[in-house]
Parts: sequence; C-alpha cells; structure tokens
Amino acid sequence: MQNQKKLFPITWEQVHRDAKQLAHKLKQEKKFTAIIAIGRGGLVPAAILARELKIDLIDTICLNSDNNLDTIIKKPCLEQEHILIIDDIANNGNTLQTIKPLFPQAHFACLYTKQEGKKHVQTFITEVSQDTWIIFPWDNDA
Repeated sequence: MQNQKKLFPITWEQVHRDAKQLAHKLKQEKKFTAIIAIGRGGLVPAAILARELKIDLIDTICLNSDNNLDTIIKKPCLEQEHILIIDDIANNGNTLQTIKPLFPQAHFACLYTKQEGKKHVQTFITEVSQDTWIIFPWDNDA
C-alpha cells in the first residue's frame, strides 16, 4: 500500500454488481469462448462472468510480482480464439503487458482500473485515481 493515500473498500455485493455490469458490457463486444482468470484477483470476477456469459471453458494464468516485475509461473493451456482475460484491477498495466504477447488477440477486461493501467484494458467498470488503494473483500481481514 506504499504511496497510496485514499482507501476504497469494496463489498462482496459491489463486486458482484460490478461483475454483472461488466458482463453486460462484454456481451456488446463479441461472443467469447473461453476465460483466462489472472490469479488471484481475477478468480472471483471470472466465476461471475463465466456464469453471466455462459462460458464453460475457464483457465488461469498465475504471476509472481516482485519489485514491479511480473513473472509468469503458470501459463494457461488454452489455444482458443475469442478469449477474455479478466483481472480485478489494472494498477499500472504491468501484468497485462506481461500477458499480452501470449494472447495478442485476447480481450482484456477488469472491474476497476487506475489511470496508468487504463490504456492496457479494453473494458472496465470503474476508474479510480492512481493514489487510491482498493480493498477487495477477499483482502479484507474484517
């Protein structure tokens, strides 16, 4: 939470509502045949989107982030067209930049984005300032 000034707690209800709204926007884009969830933050939104978009094929990509450098530790084994890649938030775009070469034709979406991450995402619901720290319900100890 370094250099972050504003806290923005998100409830489970809000995540669900925003994921359903994202699904509605994505239905306007094209028909997706598979979802790749970015672990760990993209797992919950991916489950909701899969249900809403009636997608049965779901895989994950897992990364380790150290010193603002993302290293892929598990690749998906999908070779489908019309792939939707989902994460909870695009902070600065590093994660999406790491994944993009593997799936250059995929559609990148997230629930929330910050200003620096916005240019790497095609569809999102809410933009927050770069100095905002979003507290997701799965990260909340309360």
